[in-house]
Amino acid sequence: MKNLGYIASEITKGKNLEENLEKYGKGLTSLYNGLAYIKLSMNYYTILNMIKDNEIDDEHFLEIFQGVNEVIELSSIDSSVTERSMLVERIESLRNQIISIMESVTDYVDKFKVYEHVLNRVEHRYDDSVFDEEYYNTYMTNDIMHYIFSDKDNVSINARISDVVGQLPVRMSKGRFYDHISDAFTLYHGAQKQTIDDFYYSLSTSAMLGRADMDNSFFTDMHDIYVTLDKADYKNLDQAGYTRLKGALDIATEKMADAADIYVLLAQIVNDLYTIILSDNNTIGDNTEVNVAKDIILKSKSLFEDEQELDEIAELFTAFEGKQERILETVMAADFATQYAAANLNDTLDELALSDMYSSLEAISKLQSGSDFVDISPKEYFDAIPDDSYADMAAEKLITELDRLFTDCQQSVKRAVMAAVLSMLPVFFNNTEEIQDYINSSLIQCSDEAEKKAVVEVVRMIIAGQ
Repeated sequence: MKNLGYIASEITKGKNLEENLEKYGKGLTSLYNGLAYIKLSMNYYTILNMIKDNEIDDEHFLEIFQGVNEVIELSSIDSSVTERSMLVERIESLRNQIISIMESVTDYVDKFKVYEHVLNRVEHRYDDSVFDEEYYNTYMTNDIMHYIFSDKDNVSINARISDVVGQLPVRMSKGRFYDHISDAFTLYHGAQKQTIDDFYYSLSTSAMLGRADMDNSFFTDMHDIYVTLDKADYKNLDQAGYTRLKGALDIATEKMADAADIYVLLAQIVNDLYTIILSDNNTIGDNTEVNVAKDIILKSKSLFEDEQELDEIAELFTAFEGKQERILETVMAADFATQYAAANLNDTLDELALSDMYSSLEAISKLQSGSDFVDISPKEYFDAIPDDSYADMAAEKLITELDRLFTDCQQSVKRAVMAAVLSMLPVFFNNTEEIQDYINSSLIQCSDEAEKKAVVEVVRMIIAGQ
């Protein structure tokens, strides 16, 4: 719809709302519907091939995917239109299951990153490579500073500072570390509750404080590896012990990466199916791409169930060449009016009986935002801006939990956790001199040659990858 952006602009100017709100709502809904059908058909075909080739054997994944197939059978893709509220309930349940599993994946990934950091600092105890002490003590700080400021963009500079801080030796007192956390949360004074909660969550998971791995039955073999890594004596670890732990960590890291890939793909399928359920009743006319997508989904499903090859389906995808890009371009040029209408035109939407359509559009825009696990339910609690004490209490809670963790934590693990958290904080330096002083201080205070070797190796990799 070439004039959708124009209609959106007219809505924000309050012009001809009775006609424009309906045209815009149905036009944007139709675009999202077509986009969702195209993406669903492609990802659905991909997953069927992966299952057929025995690339996926995760029982939770296969159970949820079976639920997806049941929703497809109940929806207008495969039969007459079923009661939408029932379909929404079914697809939302599947989506929540995926989110729960991905929380567990994220929890393990963050835990394994901490132990990767620990083992990286242990690795060089067992080699006889010569430590480049002159570079470490004389030139390394200059190289890091040049790396940080070789890009003039402030966002890039801050990202590079965070990368470096996460790899430098941590020789900071707990008190100073906690001060940095408290200071970071003061930056969230005046922020929405959801923003503060998200910041707390990101810090807590990076610090291994997440408990998703303990709260469900997902990836029980990963829990066993985590316990093994947690109980290891890193101070007295010999080479055989290191090799055993590194092997276990490599297996766990690969498995979690694979799990993340397939569950993201499954989440995208569920989001697209959810979009179709919310949009099917408000589309304009027939759509060639939608019909082709339906044909692909049903044929793929039928061939898979009959244990036949899916190769003949591949040629049907040529009908989609360039379609996604054109739809996205139009959507991005016009979707601003959805939020405008929700914020400013509720009474008008009620009068025109368009509230449900625009409510669905709000949810659809989140489902299609590219943030696969976004909360699509509006929550007034999270939209509220709390007193400054809310952020301060979140900081105190995090510090208390970290203090409890550190009580039983080995020094090397404690330092790895601190490095992970520091790398997640907003940059806490006020000027270039403070950055250089921090780098120098971190390097000088480290007396462990194996850790020094590891830091040189990792920092050189970061700089080489710029």
